[in-house]
Amino acid sequence: MAGGVDGPIGIPFPDHSSDILSGLNEQRTQGLLCDVVILVEGREFPTHRSVLAACSQYFKKLFTSGAVVDQQNVYEIDFVSAEALTALMDFAYTATLTVSWSTTAP
Repeated sequence: MAGGVDGPIGIPFPDHSSDILSGLNEQRTQGLLCDVVILVEGREFPTHRSVLAACSQYFKKLFTSGAVVDQQNVYEIDFVSAEALTALMDFAYTATLTVSWSTTAP
């Protein structure tokens, strides 16, 4: 090859990962292609298993333990508030953690 280049080169696309997160978040907020529902305090949170599993060891273990045929589509969680789960899911999909003073003040 001319110029002494022998192999493939990598071309970085710096916005690619944020574009993917943005697209997944749009799907989540519109209820598109969500494959699991997290139920907290009577509220349903449609989401993508792969996103939660990639961001949380708890969800990774929850979604990957047991046989595939035993996987549920709805998981009820009683150790976190709906407000906290909203913040955690928003973080998972946007890489921005938003908290209010009322939830962080002692």
